[in-house]
Amino acid sequence: MTVTDHPELVAALLAVSGVAAAAVEPDDDGPGTLRLQLEPGADEVGVAGEVNRLLRSRFGLAVDADRVRVVDEPTRPADLHDSKPEQTAPPPVEVEEAEAERAQVPPLPDVTVARPGRLVIERVALVSAGLGTTVSVSLGLDGQSYEGSAEGTSTAGSLHRSVAGATLRAVEAVVDGSVRFDVEHVEIATTGPDRTALVVLTMVTERATQRLSGASVVREDVRQAVIRAVLAAVNRRVEPLLGEVVV
Repeated sequence: MTVTDHPELVAALLAVSGVAAAAVEPDDDGPGTLRLQLEPGADEVGVAGEVNRLLRSRFGLAVDADRVRVVDEPTRPADLHDSKPEQTAPPPVEVEEAEAERAQVPPLPDVTVARPGRLVIERVALVSAGLGTTVSVSLGLDGQSYEGSAEGTSTAGSLHRSVAGATLRAVEAVVDGSVRFDVEHVEIATTGPDRTALVVLTMVTERATQRLSGASVVREDVRQAVIRAVLAAVNRRVEPLLGEVVV
């Protein structure tokens, strides 16, 4: 693959779930920089893994994990030593350089996944006691952690609602209770060859009540998909409030 093949690379990356936009910027002394913009609520680590697998299987390329850096802001990258994108949940990730698996393949251009100031999943925990289950969800924002919890029965449907409820309690903690949320509906639907987590929520503010919805494809863990669907529904609504949060 050469630099002139980048339209095919961009087209392939646009087909990856969670990638909203992709572009290659020419570089005078290198193959160029590939920039990816994620869709609202997309899982940065999951998208990075899908992109890496695509590059391996289709183009014979591999990301050099030893040269990964976390980007806190689009114009101010910060080095993160010994970072591994498959094991952490960073915000945006910039890969300075990619190395080809085969010697005859040129290095992959730099990759940047840019989206600052977004809520990310840190941890989800379940504790079962008798006929009930308590779910705790921890979200991260700008180096701070916010936790929420919810209780329900041990059935699958109730568990999914509890995961959604715990996620919303964590979001409320982020905005210091200035917004309240209720879970209206949670469903795991079959969409073609995939399963998708669908959520419908109600957001209550001092001025209005709104119904929100979000969806996320189930990759490996249904609970993670429910959390991503909730974040997809609320992220844009709470973004204006994040600047008011003191961290």
